Amino acid sequence: MKASIPTRKKVKLEWFKSKSKLTIERKIDIQYTSNSVFSNKINQYAIVKYILLKAGEPVEIPPNSPMVLYKNNLPFLFLNISECVGSKIISEDMIDDDILVDDDIVHVKEGDPKISFEDAKSPKEHIEVRTRYDRISRLINIENKLEEPIDIEINFKQTKDITYIKSTPQPTEIEEPTYKFKISIPSESKTKITLELQAKIVKRVTKIKPEYLEKQK
Repeated sequence: MKASIPTRKKVKLEWFKSKSKLTIERKIDIQYTSNSVFSNKINQYAIVKYILLKAGEPVEIPPNSPMVLYKNNLPFLFLNISECVGSKIISEDMIDDDILVDDDIVHVKEGDPKISFEDAKSPKEHIEVRTRYDRISRLINIENKLEEPIDIEINFKQTKDITYIKSTPQPTEIEEPTYKFKISIPSESKTKITLELQAKIVKRVTKIKPEYLEKQK
C-alpha cells in the first residue's frame, strides 16, 4: 500500500518525496444517556484514520489537503489531511464501512425507587422525586469484513448517570471516565464485548401537598 498527497490546484509544489510508514488506527466510541441505554438496538460506528510517518525532516502540509491511498498501484481511497504533527501526517476521521458494530440490550434489572421531595414554586405544591438505580447488560458485536486482521480500540465513556460495573473482557486500560478495550479481530471474523452498567433514573412530578388536598375536599 502507498499514499499520494497531490498539491492544491493553485499551488504547484511537491510537498515531499520520501519513504513513509503507513499505520491505520481504528476506534469505536461508546457513550449512553439515561434514555439510549435502554434502546433495544443502537447503531454504533467504527472510525478509521490513516497516519503517515514520514522519513527525514518534518513537513508542514495545510489541513484539508487531499490524500490518495493506493493498493496494488491502484487508487482505492480519497481523503483529506486533518493535521501534521512533526513527521506525522494524519488523515481525517472516516466511518469504516468494513467494520460492522451491533449494540443490543440483553437484560434490565430495575432498582427500587427512593422517594424524596423538593420545593415547588407554589407553597401549596411540592416536587416528588423518584430515584432508582437500574442494572443493564448490553452486548456489542464487532465484525471485521476485511480479508486481513485488524486492531481496534473500543472506548466506553461513563457519565454521571451511566456508570461502569463490569465487562467481559475486562478493560485493557482505564482512564477515568473512559474504559478502553484494545482488541485484535482476525480476518472475516467477529468478536464481542459485554457491558454491565448502572443507570441512575430520576423522575420528578409536581403534586399538591396532602394537607391542601384535604382542605379541597
